[in-house]
Amino acid sequence: MSASVMALAALGVVVLTGAAAYGYFLHAPKPAEPRLSAPVTVDTITVDNRTRSYRAFVPADLPSGAPLLFVLHGSQQDGRTIRTATGYGFDKLAERHKFAVIYPDGYKRGWNDGRTSAVTPARKEEVDDEGLIAALVERFGRRHGVDPARVFVTGFSNGGQMAFRLAARTPERIAAIAVIGAGLPTPDQWAVTEHKHPLPVLLIAGTRDPIMPYEGGEASIFGFQKRGTVRSAEATARAFADVNGITRPPIAWPPTESPLDGSGGTEGAPSVIETRYSEPGKNPVVAFTVSGGGHTIPNPDYRFPRLMGRTDDTLNSPAAIWDFFSETMRADTPPHPR
Repeated sequence: MSASVMALAALGVVVLTGAAAYGYFLHAPKPAEPRLSAPVTVDTITVDNRTRSYRAFVPADLPSGAPLLFVLHGSQQDGRTIRTATGYGFDKLAERHKFAVIYPDGYKRGWNDGRTSAVTPARKEEVDDEGLIAALVERFGRRHGVDPARVFVTGFSNGGQMAFRLAARTPERIAAIAVIGAGLPTPDQWAVTEHKHPLPVLLIAGTRDPIMPYEGGEASIFGFQKRGTVRSAEATARAFADVNGITRPPIAWPPTESPLDGSGGTEGAPSVIETRYSEPGKNPVVAFTVSGGGHTIPNPDYRFPRLMGRTDDTLNSPAAIWDFFSETMRADTPPHPR
């Protein structure tokens, strides 16, 4: 066999190996888009002399005074990819429960989330992401009659950190937040004001998250590109419970006497534990622990690339989040002081 033939054969092996590795670790099949009563629109808005883009779904028969939900993507994502990564779950819920949902695009695929160690262009250039959210609330109030007192924010990873910032800096504009795959920065890593205003908070964290450590510590991109230290999932939940004035011990469901094994649950053991911090008349904090879960959004319709860890399909994150937000709207206690 000639040297050139051998070289081509070796190249073929490399290509096939690379394709197989891509298929196993990086490929994430896109689910079928749902049939909706109105199209998902793409639009722009100018904030602080920057043109910002976003996607939005507004049901055809949206009533006046409807809620508004923001879904904030992770670093290196955008509104289109986070919409897919949630399995279009929020669109389907918006259709059924009649609320508007916005998927904003972060500046150069990232948010100015307030962490001193953040390296996103938005952070480096001090982009006004708080202003973006405020401007979109005003626009959708004017165009679609949404209720500015029922504005909810959910975020994943960098978007979750942005939700933390909004809760700290502009709590008067937000009714509740839900955060997936993000822990509160430790105080030395936090460049904005501390959380002082009670808000309902839902948290979802995987015990084997390769980027945001469940037990706290150094956040990083697979051990590289350090992102500063964060509190553990439990300490994050406890911090919000303290702000909300909750002193009772939390209640976990299903009850378990042994710790989650981190592999996705042993036979007969739950793969997801819900821990609730609550007292009458106070804003609740709910934390979902996903045993063996990675840096993913648990849902039944979309599987993240294996490189990000296991995607749990028993917890429907969009449904759990909207159930929680709906609970806050039914509660007698106002989401926060007005």
